[in-house]
Amino acid sequence: MGRIFERGIFRRNRSTAPEVSIAPTSPRPHWLDLRSLQFQLSLSLATLIALGLSGAALWTTYKVQQILIDSHKDSIVDIGDRIAEDVKLYEQMEMMPLEESLQRALENRASQKLLLWVQQENGTLIAAAPHASDAVWARLNSPHTLAAMFENALPPRIFSLKDQDFVACNSPLRVGTQFKGDLFIAQDITEDQQRFEAVVHTQVATTLSAILLMTLGMIYYLSRSLKPLQDICRMTQNICAEDLEQSQLPIQRAPTEIQQLADMFNLMISRLSGSWKQEQRASARQRQFVSNVSHELRTPLTVVRGYLQSTLRRGDNLSAGQREALSIAATEADHTIQVLQDLLDLARADDGYIPYRMDYVILNDLVQQVLNRVKKVKPRPLLLEASDDLITAYTDESRLKQVLVNLVDNALKYSPDPEPVTVKLSQSENQAIIEVSDRGSGIPPDLQRRIFERFYRIDEARTRSGGTGLGLSIVKTFVEGMQGQVFLTSTVGKGSTFTVQLPRLSKHDPQGTG
Repeated sequence: MGRIFERGIFRRNRSTAPEVSIAPTSPRPHWLDLRSLQFQLSLSLATLIALGLSGAALWTTYKVQQILIDSHKDSIVDIGDRIAEDVKLYEQMEMMPLEESLQRALENRASQKLLLWVQQENGTLIAAAPHASDAVWARLNSPHTLAAMFENALPPRIFSLKDQDFVACNSPLRVGTQFKGDLFIAQDITEDQQRFEAVVHTQVATTLSAILLMTLGMIYYLSRSLKPLQDICRMTQNICAEDLEQSQLPIQRAPTEIQQLADMFNLMISRLSGSWKQEQRASARQRQFVSNVSHELRTPLTVVRGYLQSTLRRGDNLSAGQREALSIAATEADHTIQVLQDLLDLARADDGYIPYRMDYVILNDLVQQVLNRVKKVKPRPLLLEASDDLITAYTDESRLKQVLVNLVDNALKYSPDPEPVTVKLSQSENQAIIEVSDRGSGIPPDLQRRIFERFYRIDEARTRSGGTGLGLSIVKTFVEGMQGQVFLTSTVGKGSTFTVQLPRLSKHDPQGTG
């Protein structure tokens, strides 16, 4: 039967079990959560889209500008070649002087958007078209200024001057083998540049709009694709053992990987549901078995104890050995009856059949009664530390007495004689606090977490003390059933302290008026 008990067939009463706290899901959208998969995927893909479209836009802009420049470059080079031919023609055919032939050749090729001039190496202007008195020259200062700007402009390059853009170059002007001076050519491309900039602005706006629309579409798609993962998280938060059979996650038109995850999740839930049902049926049979055995054994043991005690009272003709044997038998019968009663209490608590009669109790009087009761059985020093103020708690008086008896008895077992056991009463705004301290050997930290497990005893010394390993389990079950908490603090070599915290007020009576 011990093995059956050790398998953990008793479970904490659902109404008294501490609730497991699960952090709620952030109310923010997942795409605003910097650590969410949706945000990281959205950011990564949006960055790739922005880089890709921006790169394509920049490349297109660069190529369009190069095409624009190249078209003007070809025109400028052609004009330079023709001017040299015109100068040679005027000098040879019409016998014009150099300055006049240069001026006429430039005027034939010049226009309001094409500026031409020739100057010597020392900067002396030989010829210019349009003339220096024209509006264009006046607007652009002088050809000397332009010559300084366009110096060494070969091949042709773009220059900006007073809100105007030019493609310009300069090269030596040779007629035959004779050097006539430096020829400067400047093509006004302001209107073309303005149209080009308008195209660039349109392309930038189009690119940004495309990035925005693609990002929003991608966020929406990712949200739809990852929604099954969010559903799994919500279901996992709200799932409980009783709902396993109905807990299935329907998934439709999800990506293959997420569909596989959802299918595995549903399969896992189905397997857990089957295991839970089997375990519940087995636990119910075992609890029923323990309850039946406890009932069946307690009655005959009570009868045996009664006969033993009666024989001891009337056995004047018993020898000393016989009286000792009967006393030991009576003591073991009492111990066994107490073990059976503990088992019944735990079984009822697991099934939720233990009623708690909650009311306001003065702890000063209750603790003193418990200590007086224990002193009658175990004449050991017991100290009560409490203030003069009355400390009340909202609890079950009968169950709290059983809790305190178990704690004080446990402290006496593992505290050397004549070291006292101290019970301290205090209170906070919402809680009444009871501390039971001994001066025993203490409990190592790695064993403290198991101290409230059923049938768990730390060492052989505890086994020889006659404990069953159920006392502290009953303490924890009853305290939690009374809406309280119990803690252990222990230092090896200095002793242990069990702290019970109980509510001072009823949940339904926040002012404490009863």
